[in-house]
Amino acid sequence: MWLALALSVGFYWTDVGAKQALVCQVTELESCLANLPTQVRRQLPQTIDGLNHAMGRRGAMVLPLVDTQVSGLILISSSHIPDTILVDLSGELHSFPLVEPQKLTLWHELGHLQVAILVDKGLMAGLTDYQHEWVADCYLVWRSAREKQGLDLAWQQYHRRNIDVMKDVSFMSHWTVPVLSQLLSRYNLEELNRFATFDALMGDFLPQLEQANQDTLDEFSSLIHRSFSTQVSLHLPSYMYWRKPAFSQYFESTLVSLLGRDGANLWLQEQSL
Repeated sequence: MWLALALSVGFYWTDVGAKQALVCQVTELESCLANLPTQVRRQLPQTIDGLNHAMGRRGAMVLPLVDTQVSGLILISSSHIPDTILVDLSGELHSFPLVEPQKLTLWHELGHLQVAILVDKGLMAGLTDYQHEWVADCYLVWRSAREKQGLDLAWQQYHRRNIDVMKDVSFMSHWTVPVLSQLLSRYNLEELNRFATFDALMGDFLPQLEQANQDTLDEFSSLIHRSFSTQVSLHLPSYMYWRKPAFSQYFESTLVSLLGRDGANLWLQEQSL
């Protein structure tokens, strides 16, 4: 209800730790930006066209800001946030409906602004772009658990990240599943809700987290492309065999959500998985 009301206004402030972030609908940019202090506004592109150009056709974008009170600016383009995503599996098109995609989009962008808090507390340092993405998705999991008292939306994000790379391996930059898999297997709903703040959760989770290096991610990218691309015709059952057990672990639940249990088992057998 609060989100619908806020989006109807076109902009609003929301808490990010001890600071606040300004959330703007791109259709209300001019009136929204008038709410920023002058010294903060100077950190952004100086024209509306400049901001729209930076936004492109994305559903959302976050711009961190340096200020004692303002954490960042989040731009939302509701018309570019899909309600359903489609994926071609073995020549058949499957749809995956998205529940509350605007709320999840907002939580993910707010998660990017949580990085500064983790750095300030000494929990992380020198993050790569990929680490930024999985931190943001971990925040989405924690936030959805607390606000929805369930993990359905967390698993929806997990499946969406998988489906995106099934369709196009260029989405590997946002394939946070290797981290989400560990988070969702380590903590149940009750355990997630025991952490009053996101940084408290990350303080417990990070020392136990196994992070994949770039070489590992590149190997997964190659295996994902070979497994899901409609352009690959040569069957190589031993290709990247050392990555296949983890591959099956990461994708099995998503395949079940798309194909059902029997269909998922058949697909995995056909792929020598």
